[in-house]
Amino acid sequence: MAPYTSSNPREAFLNYRDLDIGSNESDETDFEDAQEYGAKYFRNNFIRLANAKATIDPENFFKNEQSIPPLPH
Repeated sequence: MAPYTSSNPREAFLNYRDLDIGSNESDETDFEDAQEYGAKYFRNNFIRLANAKATIDPENFFKNEQSIPPLPH
C-alpha cells in the first residue's frame, strides 16, 4: 500500500467532505470538476480510482458532492 498512501496521514481524512477544495454544484458529477478536487484529495490515484468506479458503478449511483465519477470512455 505504501506507493498509494500519503507519507503525511493528515493530508486527507476518509469520508470527510472538505468542500473548500472543490465540489460538484449539481446532482450530476462532472468529470472535469471532479478532476480538480480529485487531484488534490487523491493525488495521482484519481484516474485509477475513476477507472475502478467505471467498472464497479458505471451509472454513478453512489455519489456525493466530492465523489469520484466513472472514467468517461
